[in-house]
Order: sequence, then C-alpha cells, then structure tokens
Amino acid sequence: MRLYDSGGFRPSADLIISGLIDVSSISLSAHVWTNMSLEKSTLWTWSELCEALSLDDVVGPEIQGISIDSRLIKQGELFVALSGKPRPQFNVLEDSGRDGHDFIASAVRQGATGILAHRSHDLDTPTIYCDDTLSGLWDLARYRRSQLEGRVVAVTGSSGKTTMKSFLSQALECPASEGSLNNHIGVPLSIGRTSKYAAMAVYEIGTNHPGEIEPLSKLARPHVAVVLNVLNAHIGNFANIESLRNEKLSIGEGVEPNGCLVVHEDLIEVARMRYPNLDVRGYGLSKIADYHYDMLDIDQVELSTINERVKIPGGGEHRAATMCATAAVLDVLGERAERLRAISEELPPGRGRTFNVNGIRIIDESYNANPESMRKCLEHLARQRGNRRIALVGEMAELGDQKAELHASLVDELNMLDGVISVGSAMNSHAYEHLKSHVKWGSFNDITGLTSFCAETLKPDDVLLVKGSNTVFWTRNFVPDLVKRLGA
Repeated sequence: MRLYDSGGFRPSADLIISGLIDVSSISLSAHVWTNMSLEKSTLWTWSELCEALSLDDVVGPEIQGISIDSRLIKQGELFVALSGKPRPQFNVLEDSGRDGHDFIASAVRQGATGILAHRSHDLDTPTIYCDDTLSGLWDLARYRRSQLEGRVVAVTGSSGKTTMKSFLSQALECPASEGSLNNHIGVPLSIGRTSKYAAMAVYEIGTNHPGEIEPLSKLARPHVAVVLNVLNAHIGNFANIESLRNEKLSIGEGVEPNGCLVVHEDLIEVARMRYPNLDVRGYGLSKIADYHYDMLDIDQVELSTINERVKIPGGGEHRAATMCATAAVLDVLGERAERLRAISEELPPGRGRTFNVNGIRIIDESYNANPESMRKCLEHLARQRGNRRIALVGEMAELGDQKAELHASLVDELNMLDGVISVGSAMNSHAYEHLKSHVKWGSFNDITGLTSFCAETLKPDDVLLVKGSNTVFWTRNFVPDLVKRLGA
C-alpha cells in the first residue's frame, strides 16, 4: 500500500459516479446529534484515517467531511474515489462504466482537502492509497463506530423507514443528514460522517436482495434495532414473504449485547424465537403489544406511552404505526414520550409532504411504492375532505412473478375514489383497465404530457395523491414540475 502521494493534473468531467448507487437498494441514512464544542468540529484527523486503514501515520490535513460525489463535495472534505466495478457480494453484477478516480481533479477544484484512492493520480493533493476504496470506506466506518460512545438506532422495514428516521431525528434533536446514500455504499459513508462525539445516531437499513441487512447491521452495531413491517416490497428478489421476513429480522444479528429489538406485533413471536437472548418488544394496534396505539381520527392517535391525543404528521394509520414505533424507541432509550411533540407536521420529501396550489392540494408520495404502502395511501386519500379525490398512480417495481396479481389487488381501493390516472404498463393493464368507468380519468405509458393533462383537468378543492415506484415520478422531478405549472 502507498500513502500520501501527489502529482499533476488528470482531465475529468464534472460528474461523478452517479451510477454507483442503486437508490432502490438498501436504505440507510444517518441523523446525528453532535453537541460539540468548536474545538471538536473536525470530523477526522489524518492520523485517524491512517490508523483506520492500518497504515503508517503521516502528517496530513484535518478533514471536515466525507464525500463520494465531486459535484457535491465541500471545502475541507475527503473525496473517496469509488470505482464502478461489479460487486457480487452486494448484488452489483455489472460495471457502471464510471470510476471516481476519473473525477479526482473535479473534486479538488470543488474544494477537496484530501483523497482516498486505489489508483495513482498526478495532483498535488494529500492522498491516502489503499487496495480498494470501497473496502477502505468500510474500514473507516468500523473505526468510527468503535469510537462512538453515544447510542445507535437502526431501522428497517418495507415501508416507513425514512419517515421514522425523520421522527426520531426530531424527537431526539438530531439534525437530519441530506440525501439518500442508502446502500452498501451509504451505510459506511453515513457512519464515517458521524462525529465521534455524537450522543445519538440513527441509521436506516433496508434490502432488495437476500443477505444484505445482516452485514450492514453488524457494521452499525445498533443498541436498538427496529423492524417496522414486512410487506411485498422488493419481493421479486426473494423466494417468498417468509424469506423477506427472515431478511428483515436479520437486523437483530448486529444488535449490541443487552440491546433491544423492536418489531411490529406480527413479528413478536418469531423474533423472540430467533433471538432468545435479546430484549424483543412489539408495537401495534393490539393491546397485547408492549406499545400500542388507537386511531382517534385520520390525523390523531393515542399512544400507550402518552395517554392523550398526538398529531400524526400527514395523517393515516400507516404513519400512526410509525409514530408508535418511534415512541417505543424513545421508551427503550429512557427518553420522555413528550419528545414526540417536537415532531413537526412536515414530512420528508416524497413521503407524504403536501402542497396547496391555487386551491388544489397535492399529496406527494412519489418517492417509492409497494402494494401495501400504496393501499394505505389510497385508503387515507378516500377519507380526505375535498371536492374530488384523485389518485395519480404509477406502476410498482420489483414484484417478480406477483406483478399482475399485486397491481390487480388495488382495484377495490382505487374504485373508492372520484378519479384515477394511471402510469405504466403494469398499472394500466392489471389495475386501471378493471376500474369502474366513471373512475377512469386517463392512462399513460409514461409521464410525457402528464403535467399538462393534470393542469387542464384539476380544479380548486381537488385532492391529488401522486404515488408510484421511484423511477416513475420521483427521479423525473414530476411533483415539483406540476406544482410549478399549477402555480403559473
């Protein structure tokens, strides 16, 4: 291994590794409460980086942050030059055609103070060389996790992970991290970005292939792990729902000794059988759950940990369940349930955030979709007050052989509404075509022309839900474009 090298310029583009991170894959992001004094503002010393990578200590700059994207890197940060080569152990089987080493010069121009690389370059910038930068990133995460004295929470589930992460970050006064770096790259990156002085860190872990959650949980080593639910999300890569359930429950493998596993009430028995030495607690609607909740209205819930009404941001039974799970974690951590009142009504982008434009209310659920989360959102829409309740629904991905059946299963919920607009062949053929005629407002192969259609069709006092898999609306910026068009 070589350490701390320098050299000349290498031509590069202004874009880096946008194809390296599969946003539909594992979900993990961190929220960290640093509570630091000014002299503790350095994220990493150069000596710590060397020690984490088992290299000889040399003099180098202090590091204020870590980035893998030359477009987003800030002054004082370490740029990790990841390659886009296949990673079979993480179910990445194709070369992305991009390599972070080609964008080192761009990162330096943007303000990178140091570089982590496994290929030489010719720039006069402090550089640590290792055998493989992804393995190096994992080494940094292991080292940083070993330094943490604060408590760590990890959340998994088929739906609601990001919302719960947001709830916890507010209740625990942890500022939310930006973006969704959330797979085998995002896990170590998020841990590496955590201050060693953090009093609390909350990570989100998910999966779309068997065998992904356990190593990530062992990397994060949570004191409290949560399994929100197990639904037909990413089921196409699993043999059956039992296989998916086992994968979600594997988050317990990384829980620290004397830690706690909080699970949905449907999973209590199997979780206790699998982890007889863990403190397993359940939450749900049933009174037999350790933590239970009662829906009082579409946006009001009563929790067993706080016997009075609590506002549900965004409303709906699915978010009431997430609020109950959040209350359970607070109780396990010994925190007051009243901290729930610190949770604002504004939800994370694409996860239920609402926009009111010229009398039209848009519920943005465009970040992603699975059959159960789609059903819950449709049921919640049907209870909304408004002139017309319209669902703009995109097809759902990664359902495997159950694609037709699971899309068709939404027909009853869609028929409860005043209008349905459908996008994508699976949703069009398996759901939209089977709706009552008065509910059918239009079907589209993709979103081309859809903004204009909605602008011409929607009227004041309408309520529009936008929900579909990530690539249907979210990655194409559909909701912001619609809001802009309606407000013009």
